[in-house]
Amino acid sequence: MPINFNLEKLRQKYDCKYFFETGLYHGIGSETALKCNFDKNFCVEIRKDLVENGKKKFSNEIKNKRYTLYLDDSSNIKKYILNDEFKNNRTIFFLDSHVDNSNINNYKQKCPLFDELEAISCIGRNDNIILVDDLRIITKAFPWGEKSYGDIDFLSRIKDKILSINSDYKFGTLNGHIENDVLIAYI
Repeated sequence: MPINFNLEKLRQKYDCKYFFETGLYHGIGSETALKCNFDKNFCVEIRKDLVENGKKKFSNEIKNKRYTLYLDDSSNIKKYILNDEFKNNRTIFFLDSHVDNSNINNYKQKCPLFDELEAISCIGRNDNIILVDDLRIITKAFPWGEKSYGDIDFLSRIKDKILSINSDYKFGTLNGHIENDVLIAYI
């Protein structure tokens, strides 16, 4: 998940205090966010080995309480974001959680985007910036082999869910792994 756009400029433009990423992998997104001026950074990752690596890699930031890393399925982010901290601080949510070809089996869904968006909708503020990574995959049928939703147009359903949070959201794309690979929803 490379971020090939200026995250600090985005943070400034929308006056975001927090960054919350779903899916750590090798920590590139978290590393990029920690170079920005976010007050706090958060990440949830389901793979224990990646969390252990992340705790080593970001030990200073964790110690300084600038970074929090959760070992959990991102379908459960509601328990981490339903509090006054997120209600009172505009956040950039970078949604990049999906099961890869690893041998983990403790996930609820291979692509938990709808659970993540539902959690964001419950925060109590409806102007957070939402970034959805991997459009090149999401626009194909059954991304990452996720069949629990049926044969749906993932991108249209994602946009519909975001618009249910706030009908004033506008959409664009940013560069990620490839050009225009990240959906941005902004107000």
